Amino acid sequence: MELCEVRIPTYKRPQLLERALNSLVNQDYRNWVALVMDDSPYQEGRSVAEKFRDERIQYTPNLKNLGCAGNINRAFTSKSLAGGMYACILEDDNWLMPTFLSENIASLKTHDVDLLLRNQEIWLQDKDISKATGRTTRGDWFTNRVYTPLELHAHLFYFEGISNGGLFWQTSLQSNLQVSNCVIDSGLQEYCRTLQIHENLYFEPKPLCYWSEMPSALSLRNAVDNRSFGRGVQTIKRNLLKKYGETIAREVIRIAERLDKQTDLEVSLLDSLFTKYEFRQLSLTQRVYQYLKSYAKFKLVQNPLHLYFSAHSDEPALPANPQMI
Repeated sequence: MELCEVRIPTYKRPQLLERALNSLVNQDYRNWVALVMDDSPYQEGRSVAEKFRDERIQYTPNLKNLGCAGNINRAFTSKSLAGGMYACILEDDNWLMPTFLSENIASLKTHDVDLLLRNQEIWLQDKDISKATGRTTRGDWFTNRVYTPLELHAHLFYFEGISNGGLFWQTSLQSNLQVSNCVIDSGLQEYCRTLQIHENLYFEPKPLCYWSEMPSALSLRNAVDNRSFGRGVQTIKRNLLKKYGETIAREVIRIAERLDKQTDLEVSLLDSLFTKYEFRQLSLTQRVYQYLKSYAKFKLVQNPLHLYFSAHSDEPALPANPQMI
């Protein structure tokens, strides 16, 4: 039975951490090791980890505070940290169903891939109360099949692509799941992580884990303001257009046609300043307004991903005479 590493980033939420660890202890797959990555200087997670008296649970606090994005990024080392053949992330506010590890390992073997995205049930977390929403993280977007990198990247025109808690991989994975430390926002980090996947990924629609949806007051994921976040997403989409050209635009359009997301498609294309499309959902006034708003964001809002992209290729400049709508 191969060893599976479960990396658990945590910060000042001992009750939620205990729930996460309980779900791990109750897995039907027994050969795992948990690395509890505590980012709190007060190390509230230590007593929780020790409470279980389980040698498989290893408490590995950060030597200095890394912040939410930094701690998650530490956990996303693609390669093994403790000798495991498989790895995944269990954020402290999430928890697993009993067959999460065993079914994910079986799926990787069945579909002959190194990377899996597992669907998650969304539960509303408000202080000490959790309740089901009847929704899932990715069930409305993906079906159970293999996705190529281009297909996966095309979804970035609509949302962040992968979900941290749903990723499961073999530590022989070639893609680098760690994002540069210059990306300080957890949401943009998730977009960039999707961007760095260069291997086929299999999506499993059956939810086997729970994802907590939290009020903004309880969430740790608010590092940049909305304008800056939107500017970062715009940069990612423009770089994808630069990399793939109209090939990815056609894939983005296919997604919209399959899921009846034509209005979302038109807004997203205009946000990336792409106009080579026959717009039908938005009126001319709406199109001009959306384009000018996106152009102003491009010109006036500082790009939070400039350092991230400058290492290999910064975003393309606007054409001298951009095509109007």
